[in-house]
Amino acid sequence: MGDGARWSLDDDWDWQMQCARAHDALLRGTDSWVPPVEEELVLAARATALSQWYPSTSHNYLRFSDGPAPWVPGGRGDVRYLPGCISFAREGVDGGAVFRVWSGFLLQTPDPVLLLTTPEAMVAVEALVEVLTTDS
Repeated sequence: MGDGARWSLDDDWDWQMQCARAHDALLRGTDSWVPPVEEELVLAARATALSQWYPSTSHNYLRFSDGPAPWVPGGRGDVRYLPGCISFAREGVDGGAVFRVWSGFLLQTPDPVLLLTTPEAMVAVEALVEVLTTDS
């Protein structure tokens, strides 16, 4: 991206993939409650209708907005976050990842609604596609 160039949706997805890969690398081999599945989740999301929005992750969830988040290159302060996300944690019986699909906004009132819990990233992504393409 040269001087004066605008931050594009593809730039944001590429940057999110780099961040997810780096975050997963830090988590591998640790005892963290956050599993190293962020790259898998971002890759799955990018291959769906979710690719029309700007992705962002925070600690252990993936959400989307209508523009780049304020903390990324080219970010804006006036982005609108979409009412749904996927959280992930190491909660499976075997210590594996569990993905949760939410309608609404985590950590906000009114409380979000849990729609699905699954060990499969793609199943979670497909459920979130349904939420966001129906509600937005």
